Amino acid sequence: MKTILITGTLAVAGALSLAPTLASDSKGSHAGHSQMKAVEGNKEAVAVGVINSVDANAGKINVTHEPVPALGWPKMTMDLPVTRRVDLATVKPGSTVQFTLKQGRDKQFRVMAIEPKK
Repeated sequence: MKTILITGTLAVAGALSLAPTLASDSKGSHAGHSQMKAVEGNKEAVAVGVINSVDANAGKINVTHEPVPALGWPKMTMDLPVTRRVDLATVKPGSTVQFTLKQGRDKQFRVMAIEPKK
């Protein structure tokens, strides 16, 4: 009986110790998140977010986006690479935008198109 009680207590304590980590996972930069598997094999999605920064030299943006149900992504802030077709000169920090994401052969999602949110 003591073994069962101790094991159960350790399992609960372990789960509780992970809770803050899991809860904080939806905040901050998630550069590696762009390689997550899409929901049911979806390889494209449209998202809405606010641009935090633009790095034209590296070809990426940092955006806080709303949930993307098609990909199973929660609201979060992350770095996203953009394709050469995206003109980053038209993207300004603080702008609310709608952007199209597409997963490449390397399994990484990239911004294929971006425009001001109307």
